[in-house]
Amino acid sequence: MRNNSLIYFLLEMIFTLQVLASKNGRLDALIGPYRHFRLATFRLLNSSVETEHNLQLLRARGKVQTFIRNKFPCDLANTRSSRVPDNVHELRPGDIDVVAGMGDSLTAGAGLMATNVFHIVLEHRGIAPSAGGKGSWRRYLTLPNILKNFNPNLTGYATQNSLTLHAESGLNLGEVAAVSEDTPYMAKVLVQRMKVNPNIDVKKHWKMVTFMIGPNDFCSEICFEKNLTATLERHRKDLIQVLTILKINLPRTIVNLIPPPNLKILTELVGKSFACEISHLVECPCLFGPTSGNRQEIYFKLMEQWQQMDIEIGNSEEFDSDDFTVVVQPFTLDFPIPKTKTGSSDFSYLSEDCFHMSQKGNARIANSLWNNILEPVGAKSHKAVDVFHQIRCPSKEDPFIFTRRNSVRVFNMSNKK
Repeated sequence: MRNNSLIYFLLEMIFTLQVLASKNGRLDALIGPYRHFRLATFRLLNSSVETEHNLQLLRARGKVQTFIRNKFPCDLANTRSSRVPDNVHELRPGDIDVVAGMGDSLTAGAGLMATNVFHIVLEHRGIAPSAGGKGSWRRYLTLPNILKNFNPNLTGYATQNSLTLHAESGLNLGEVAAVSEDTPYMAKVLVQRMKVNPNIDVKKHWKMVTFMIGPNDFCSEICFEKNLTATLERHRKDLIQVLTILKINLPRTIVNLIPPPNLKILTELVGKSFACEISHLVECPCLFGPTSGNRQEIYFKLMEQWQQMDIEIGNSEEFDSDDFTVVVQPFTLDFPIPKTKTGSSDFSYLSEDCFHMSQKGNARIANSLWNNILEPVGAKSHKAVDVFHQIRCPSKEDPFIFTRRNSVRVFNMSNKK
């Protein structure tokens, strides 16, 4: 286990150098070799993870969702408009033609099918929660796999394990190690990909973009900042820029804005292995490094402020019109890792590094996100639900995806009860 952790540490350092080179223009001479190394590593590890033996190990460890044989639990009648709506506040689930995702390793699906620490570097975009569409919801519960029940012609989702430079990544723009400052560029790339995609009519098709960013800022950025207020202000500017880019360039779009979870949950894990301890030290030095102890509470407070900033900006009138809106999906505000009957943390929801998610943990995120989408603004759950514990459905009374405007009636009625 110690040798595995050392090798994992070295791989992380190599990929960190690559990120620095590509993001900041440094180490230009190394970009080519590291890119080739990353591709070679991806191919090698991908061949080892896509095996029946690996899947059996994951099943034995309880890290994959239970395969569902029943039919989809929602009535699919009238869940796509008879005529394409012109107003985002009259959008039914089946009206979504295109899905996309922006963010970090959660969006990229890092480590979802890992059985050892080497597999953490694999990006399982095809089964990632917000923009993965491999297979069906019965085996891989994701937002696109749910939406495909309402619109079989849905496009944009990733279809396989892939890097963003692969065609199979689709419109899943998540990048391992991405931080807030990367996201305006990410938004520009997303716009460009949509515009050049022959299957997407940017002006005609309705699009759903899911976006979350923050954990890498919390883990590897904030401990190098003397002014944490400035950190928040930079994120404010980044987020406003991202939403402005999307609003100007992508009409007929609804954005799911997910506040990042407070990483205090990682410090509350009970029963961590030695490998997880080392992984946390490597992947999240700001919280687990040798000088983090006396500043953790300050960082937790910053994470709360970051969440509230996302909510404030997401609810801004500036980003709400007839053909574009942002909806904050807050299921991450209370996001503890479930416990076992013995009181220890249930690590079946986490990948081998206890930082990224397992496929079952990914399905929990997708389930919670979907439920939030079908809950009125002002009455959305702030807690994650367990996989398949509840899947909300559109109803005859409330057939639309909830936005701030169309939630007013439902929210007012619920307050009168």
